[in-house]
Amino acid sequence: MARLRAKKAELTRRQIECLEWVALGKSSSDIGSILGISPMTVDEHVKLACDRLGVRTRIQAAILYQDTAIREPASRRS
Repeated sequence: MARLRAKKAELTRRQIECLEWVALGKSSSDIGSILGISPMTVDEHVKLACDRLGVRTRIQAAILYQDTAIREPASRRS
């Protein structure tokens, strides 16, 4: 769990935003419209987040991020 927290801490604010929207079922096109960036840029942020978290899919990354965020005390979340 500590290793996962360390990896999660390496995520950028934009990667975290994208993962949060992915977890809500939004497509890259939807996320791009919401954040004011292109769908290709969303895909790049999600891909980099997957790499940093050590998972293969955007859904795995979103679930892993959410699961860790839920388990951490609110004072430790960034």
